[in-house]
Amino acid sequence: MSVAIQAPVAKTSNHLALPRAVVSAEMQLTAKQKRLIRKSFLKIEPALNLVGTLFYLKLFRLDPTLRARFEGPAEMQGRKFAAAMKLTAISLNHEDGLAPTLKLLGVRHRQLGIKARHYRTMARALIWTLEQSLEKSFTRETKHAWTALLGQLTRIMAA
Repeated sequence: MSVAIQAPVAKTSNHLALPRAVVSAEMQLTAKQKRLIRKSFLKIEPALNLVGTLFYLKLFRLDPTLRARFEGPAEMQGRKFAAAMKLTAISLNHEDGLAPTLKLLGVRHRQLGIKARHYRTMARALIWTLEQSLEKSFTRETKHAWTALLGQLTRIMAA
């Protein structure tokens, strides 16, 4: 199933109220990587719930044991995924980043039994989902940018 999505690029003025004292060196991406991530995110944003559902279906196919760790149907998880993706895209505009929020999410995931290896599986599922959703616009550079971001997210959440 292929979901190619095209959307006009829109500017956003959303602002996250994260403490300025928490500047994350762990979340350093180049300006070009951030642009590529934002651009690709804007293309999938109109269908983010569908993309999220696709992500969870792929994730549960890659590792069926993860299904028991997430409550509710894949569609509900897809909505949570959509919110997390949007927050991540918005945070790219802020030097504060998401480190404090990600650390808390990592604690929650550890309570659910999520381990570092599960994050790697999640990253594989997301890269696959982006490849399917963005098709040819998911270039090698865009894939590298997302891979770098996911590596950083994994390091923070698994710490």
